[in-house]
Amino acid sequence: MATQYNRLAVLLHWLLAVMVLLLLFGGSQMLVILDNADPEKIGALQGHATLGVLVGILTLIRLINILLRDRPTNAYPTGTSMALVTSIGHKLLYLLVLAVVGSGIAMGIAVDLGAVVAGAASLPESFHHLGARAAHGILTKLLALTILGHILAALYHQFIKKDNLLRRMRWKRMD
Repeated sequence: MATQYNRLAVLLHWLLAVMVLLLLFGGSQMLVILDNADPEKIGALQGHATLGVLVGILTLIRLINILLRDRPTNAYPTGTSMALVTSIGHKLLYLLVLAVVGSGIAMGIAVDLGAVVAGAASLPESFHHLGARAAHGILTKLLALTILGHILAALYHQFIKKDNLLRRMRWKRMD
């Protein structure tokens, strides 16, 4: 059994961490303050949507990579409540990332973002009437909370348990 994740898994973990945090910040702090009539909103939405779709693709690649390749043993013995919580937490991260991407795509389809970017249509006055917008808002908040829990668990392992669990997520040397 491996002691660390493979290089692709590690690279995608840290790349996705940065990208998801940028998207969460950009969506909650920048996109919401731009009025839909503001010409800058279209470019901001296009960038947000493009990065979001890329996160979805990279998340699927990372998940497939981890499922198909050797991975480290679980931090907690199989069958314990902590092993169950850990398993659920990691599955929830993947599920929420993909659900946020899906709800974002649904919003883009609902407003015909492709036609808007091409100049053939305009953005609606607001997105608040869209069910996908409500779902996107709820899902991003759940994702942010789950990420916070993930970070706190990693810090707990590193600084309280001192079991060096974060070592599994570092770029390993070729032997």
